[in-house]
Amino acid sequence: MNAPETSPRASLREVYLGRQPILDKDQGLAGYELLFRTSTNQQDTFDDPRGATADVVCSAFAQLGLPDVLGRVRAFINVDATFLAADVIELLPKDMVVFEVTADTLKDTAAAERCRHLKEIGYEFAIVGLSTIDDSLRPLLALASFLKIEVNKLSPDQLQSVASELRTTRRPLIAACVESQPQMELCSLLGFTLFQGYYFAKPDIIEGRILDASTHSIFRLIQLITDDAELDQIEKAFRTEPALVVNLLRLTNSVGVGARSRISSVRHAVTVIGRRQLQRWLQLLLFSHGANVDLSHNPLMQYAALRGRFMELLIDRLHRERRDLRDAAFITGLMSVMPAALGMSMTDILTQIAVDNDVRLALSRREGTLGHLLVVLDRYDANDIPGLIDALARYGGDVHMGLLVEILTEAMAWVQQLDEPNE
Repeated sequence: MNAPETSPRASLREVYLGRQPILDKDQGLAGYELLFRTSTNQQDTFDDPRGATADVVCSAFAQLGLPDVLGRVRAFINVDATFLAADVIELLPKDMVVFEVTADTLKDTAAAERCRHLKEIGYEFAIVGLSTIDDSLRPLLALASFLKIEVNKLSPDQLQSVASELRTTRRPLIAACVESQPQMELCSLLGFTLFQGYYFAKPDIIEGRILDASTHSIFRLIQLITDDAELDQIEKAFRTEPALVVNLLRLTNSVGVGARSRISSVRHAVTVIGRRQLQRWLQLLLFSHGANVDLSHNPLMQYAALRGRFMELLIDRLHRERRDLRDAAFITGLMSVMPAALGMSMTDILTQIAVDNDVRLALSRREGTLGHLLVVLDRYDANDIPGLIDALARYGGDVHMGLLVEILTEAMAWVQQLDEPNE
């Protein structure tokens, strides 16, 4: 379904922005596929990501400051022949945008010529949805900087055959629709270097698993800080887990906290960073599995931080009278990813850790103020527009797609800031 035409000055109230990370072979963040839509019709789905015109996408880049939000990574954007023909497309930043085009689009002579011109002036292309290579497509592969295959649509034999042929082009191969770690490992063996999909969000749940000692210690420290415990108590708790102290010092010396000297002790960390910031980093540490906390190479940690910040901003915008729930909103969003991080059901997790009742109701039943906001986040994260509209209906006409776009952009900028080292 074609989206309605919108002027370059269109309000972001009319724009839906989705995003999906693209990872490198080390599972570091290499880019985002950005999905735009201007229609919010209940019957629409998000199956066709080419849902907004070129002027809308350019307006979103300008108004949201997406180049600053995306930082070092590329933005992959699905486009069609109409999108490509628009002059305004040349306002998009050449150094960070990759246009995704289908093979059928490139077989149109006018579209292929337009792509050649854009490539000459510095833009990059990815050919998407490849399953076979016919003679008419071979000459067009030179236009592409990337080749993308939806791996869930091919049998293992077909995937091996296509990958073997595409490797001869010496273009980076992107495996789309990756849904599991074994699938990612297979694609890596076949020569794919970039990966896209929700594989990390769909773990095999091991029923009855017990949280390890380090995880328990982190939760105990989070609770001490929440309860405003004495600094001596916090230091004593850290001393029972030396590995946590090492990780904490690595972590606090790598983020932009403004310290003039290196942070060398738990007491120093708490004094310089503040308890609330330390609490946030401890929460993120849950996703590091005891290794260095490096957001650029831990997509699950990025995802958890993004959901936590998104929930916190939702409280700020939709329930200003409930500022007391800000911290609870953050931990609700963050903990909603824990089944994927720990390989446990949410039921098992909640039997082993102490959380506020508001958080518990939200995570277990999607009930209460936080539960309703978590439903909004779930629908948005799943690119489920009809479900999202239903979830937003309880908030009346003041809540619109543009507000969620602004919140997502702000949350992404916050996560990027967390990963920036001190100068």
